[in-house]
Amino acid sequence: MLKAMMDEIERTVAPSAVERAMAVYEIFKERDHAQLIQARKALTEHIFGQLAAGETDEQRLVVAGLAHLKSRERMAESAAVQPSAAAREA
Repeated sequence: MLKAMMDEIERTVAPSAVERAMAVYEIFKERDHAQLIQARKALTEHIFGQLAAGETDEQRLVVAGLAHLKSRERMAESAAVQPSAAAREA
């Protein structure tokens, strides 16, 4: 019974949470296709990880997914600002 319920959540709640989070994510900033594909992959992995950890509330999954994407974006921006070790040694 529990397995069937989790399968149903994975088929309905997770995809819906991914779509809702991506819709919000796309509104806030213009991104190219490759960035959106990477974001969707990271978001999907994160949301399914949250499901595996026991979170089944779609709203919470969407919010956690958006927070995860924002965190990834901040890390990427921070890495782009910091000079590489090779550049510092030159």
